Amino acid sequence: MKKIQRIPALLLAMLMLFSLTLTSCGSKEDIASPDQVAVALFNMILKNDASTAVELFGYADEAAARKDMGLEDSIYDELAEQLVAEMDGGSTEDARAVVDAFMNMFKDVNLTAKVKESDEKAGTAVVTCTINTFESGAMDNILQQIMTDIMSDETLLSADEATLYSTIINKMAEGLSALTPTENTADFDVNFELVKADINGKEKSVWLPVDVEEFGALISNTALGY
Repeated sequence: MKKIQRIPALLLAMLMLFSLTLTSCGSKEDIASPDQVAVALFNMILKNDASTAVELFGYADEAAARKDMGLEDSIYDELAEQLVAEMDGGSTEDARAVVDAFMNMFKDVNLTAKVKESDEKAGTAVVTCTINTFESGAMDNILQQIMTDIMSDETLLSADEATLYSTIINKMAEGLSALTPTENTADFDVNFELVKADINGKEKSVWLPVDVEEFGALISNTALGY
């Protein structure tokens, strides 16, 4: 069950890694501040709102922003396939159900950010992010309920491993879909670096998380209270 418990952080880490390509993202000369970038990435990746990215990076529209960041529909199928590989079981369809539930779970979560420290000359910055949290122990409660359901179902107890794993994955998707954030918030710090990116054929500077996987895991773990 420990592998199941780490699914949210794993999903968000992979999603961040898949999407942060920034190879041709606009025409603005000004460098967007790292706190603005943090919010834009969160909104686009987890809330399907690319409007901030359009404003910051000068995309023509939200569709162009999503395409350039690799956030087209196919990425979620790829994410499901990666999840199956990471979790050593379940079908791609089961994993896609978890991915969709995870995205739905974060639709009402908000993130704000402020620069804690910044040195543009050195190309480093620390951003403090504030995010809504879920009820303490929400993920543990989901897992406990799954185990209770399984232990009380004799048919499942005698089922093969593939059937049992598929049941666990689908029950987890149901549990994630039912989660709603509280009004409480928690903070976490993210290290950013100023990097060069090819923007409309020109090399420009943009602030990005030093470790995009860690950024994704921090969002998930902080929201879930880990």
